[in-house]
Amino acid sequence: WRTVEENVMLGLDVRHVPHKRALEQAHELLKRFGLAEFARTYPATLSGGMRQRVALLRTVLFNASFLLLDEPLGALDALTRMSLQMWLLDLWQSLHASVLFITHDVREAILLSDRIYVLSARPAQILRVVEVDLPRPRLQEHLAWEHSVKLEQELVTLLMKEQHL
Repeated sequence: WRTVEENVMLGLDVRHVPHKRALEQAHELLKRFGLAEFARTYPATLSGGMRQRVALLRTVLFNASFLLLDEPLGALDALTRMSLQMWLLDLWQSLHASVLFITHDVREAILLSDRIYVLSARPAQILRVVEVDLPRPRLQEHLAWEHSVKLEQELVTLLMKEQHL
């Protein structure tokens, strides 16, 4: 079992970053994202949202140029999910990485994405590619804009048609 601090440092350890430097980077991110006071605790004692932030920070510290996030917020309650969406937007602004974010939540896709690939049922094929024309930094309020509401309706209609509903 690893503490929060050790979990966040895992990517740096794998890349053989010197321990002192890894610790400094981990502490910087833990502090920036409100987890510093939990550095020496174990993830099992944290809320679901906090555990998810730890997992995402661990991924970020791999310093990969490409991140694949497959339903990272799927198991969270609505308020925690919204909070982490904003947290992710803030985090991504500081990254210099491309992110492929997989979600089944149309509103989440609109909020977090610059481009949405709508896939068919198995075998998955691209049904449509949509550019999301919302300003950055993104805000939850942008989802209420007429353009966003219209895009959400179009995507839901497309998905329902694909599911024969």
